[in-house]
Amino acid sequence: IKSSDLLIDSYLKKHGKYPESIGIVLWGFETMKTGGDTIATILSLLGVKIKHKKSLWFKELEVIPLEELKRPRIDVVITICGIFRDTFGTHIDLINRAIEIVANLDESPEKNFVKKHYLQYKKKLKDFALARIFGPSPTEYATSMRTLVESGSWNDEKDLVESYDESMSYAYFKGRIENNRQAFSDILKTVDIVTQERDNTEYEVTDLDHYYEFLGGLSRTVQEKKGEKTEVMVIDSTEEDVVVEGLEVAIERATRTRTLNPTWIEGMLKHDFHGAQKIKDRVEYLLAFAATTGKVENWIFDEVADRLIFDEEMRKRLQSNNPYATMKIAELLIESESCLLYTSPSPRD
Repeated sequence: IKSSDLLIDSYLKKHGKYPESIGIVLWGFETMKTGGDTIATILSLLGVKIKHKKSLWFKELEVIPLEELKRPRIDVVITICGIFRDTFGTHIDLINRAIEIVANLDESPEKNFVKKHYLQYKKKLKDFALARIFGPSPTEYATSMRTLVESGSWNDEKDLVESYDESMSYAYFKGRIENNRQAFSDILKTVDIVTQERDNTEYEVTDLDHYYEFLGGLSRTVQEKKGEKTEVMVIDSTEEDVVVEGLEVAIERATRTRTLNPTWIEGMLKHDFHGAQKIKDRVEYLLAFAATTGKVENWIFDEVADRLIFDEEMRKRLQSNNPYATMKIAELLIESESCLLYTSPSPRD
């Protein structure tokens, strides 16, 4: 599938080697809307394809030979939400089956990164060396990280990592859900790219808190476990051609078309109370992405401050619409600077 090739090629061109493992965010609604794009990407990375035999309801897995694949088999670490768990249980089983098949192929570990990591952790993790699907506990649907961000009750990024790690370290493996933070931690150390699909134009990555919660949370947790930053890519399938872009590009576009866009701001301010609240939300999500990925550039916070707070007329309009949200915007901007979350100098510096 094109998205898997684009992910691999982008990493290969930049680093001169293949990524060994890719961390993938898999959502339920996205799967419903796209018909399983991300699942197809996962199988493609593994070098496996679905073969229908008796009918469309009976899915067999067929291994693509390395000679045909013309590249190593890429390992995957998949994080799911509660909606995916409740809706696509058979697909969880399908992915787990594909991973087990690939890990046991008679191939060199240097050509089969699933097998390489399985052998690496087999003695330590035993059966869970094959666990690749992780998510929230059976009674939860997401993480507790959003509560920390919304309340501002975190001191540094490690607090966010701990919250994410605690929430998402449940392995969906061999027909059961079992908390295994050791397995989650170890397999995340292998990840070279973190990615998620954006499948429609209705939402940019800064429009939903779930984007920073899942994509940002995974990115920052990989960094913490691995001890180095990883690539964060967005698979954009909103147009006819699929594009893979860096998260920083997606954030810049989202900020220019929403938070810094006078037309968008005017539209928001037509709604009493809720308008300024929605504007505040975008600033909050920018801060969360800065904390979890470091992909929000300095100039973005500068321009947001100039547009929303330092412009006296705009500040008064926001206060008239929702004084509490306006005060929160100012607090978020102060918080972003005090936490030293900027990643590059502003163009005007």
